[in-house]
This record gives sequence, C-alpha cells and structure tokens, in this order.
Amino acid sequence: MTVRKPFFRPRLAASGGIGRAERAGEAAHAARFRELVLPHLDGAYNFARYLTRDPVAAEDIVQEAFLRAYRSFDGYQGGDSRAWIFAIVRNCYHNWLTDRRRKAVVEASVNGNNDDNAIDDVPSDDDSPETALLRRAESGAVRAVLNRLPRALREILVLRELEGLSYRQIADVAALPIGTVMSRLARARTRFERAWQADQETSE
Repeated sequence: MTVRKPFFRPRLAASGGIGRAERAGEAAHAARFRELVLPHLDGAYNFARYLTRDPVAAEDIVQEAFLRAYRSFDGYQGGDSRAWIFAIVRNCYHNWLTDRRRKAVVEASVNGNNDDNAIDDVPSDDDSPETALLRRAESGAVRAVLNRLPRALREILVLRELEGLSYRQIADVAALPIGTVMSRLARARTRFERAWQADQETSE
C-alpha cells in the first residue's frame, strides 16, 4: 500500500519568557504525542485521501487534524489513540466538505450558473452507489472502484479493510452503533464485489 511520508511534526513553544518547568512540561507533552499519536499519521492520511479523493486536500485535512489533536492533547483521557485521531480527521474532513460546498454555491451564484454543475461536481453521499472491499493490495483498479462509493460506505471499508480497525474502533470513529457498522460493512462488501466483477468483465 502506498502511503505518504509523515509531514507533521509538533513544535515546542518558543522558550522566551517560559520557565524551565514549563519547557520540560511542553517537551513531555510533545514526546507523549509523538509516541501515542504520530505513528498513526500515514493511516490518517490514507483515510483522508479516500474520503476526499484528493491527495492535496487530504494532506491539508490531516495537517489540520494533527494540529488540533496536539493542541487539545492535554484533554486526551487515554484509550485508543488511533480511533481518537481518526475521529478528528473525520471531523476535519466534514468541515472541509461543508466549506467546499459553500464555496461551490457562491461560485455558482456569482457566475449565474443555474444548472448547478459546480455544485454537482462536489462529492456527495449520493455519488454512484456501488462497491465494498476485500483485503487486497492497493491498486489503481481497487482505488477506482472505491472512489465511486458513497462516502458512508467508502469510509467504513477503508477503516476496516485498509487500516484494519476493529468494529469497536470504527464505531468510535464514525459515531455509529457496532450493529450499524457491521451491516454497513456487509452491504459495502457486496457492492464492491459486484462492481469489481463488472469492471473485470468489461476489461476482458
């Protein structure tokens, strides 16, 4: 699986006007963050990339998510750090999507575009209902099928099949009951397999 190299590094506060104890506390804060959260950076980027279908936007989203996580890390109460950071990435993605849609509406209005083409270009939950995933090595063909999934199915598949999260972790990330996670995953797998087979038959 191809993943991006880490691009986020927490920075310590400037030392001017800060006592030795404060600097030591900040250093400990950064060290704990690096130990518990930073190892999930590549997975978080992979998740954001599949949600957005845009590698540049995914990088921006993950950068924002890790900055938010670092700033709020004092409030982290322990538990599953992977599910915690993935949930933040998901929230940042939804903020990005809302902002993108708002800009699309404004641009359509300014340009006098009444056919809503600009808005239609923004991915939505109604995008091409299709697919779900078996654990395979990432390829262009698999990515193409995944990218046609509605977001709700796409995110469940990526979290389970590519990132290997448990049902409980996915439930925590997506704020869903485990039963819903399981049924959505089963539905997504069936759709993926059908779409995959259809693509294979078309290419023959």
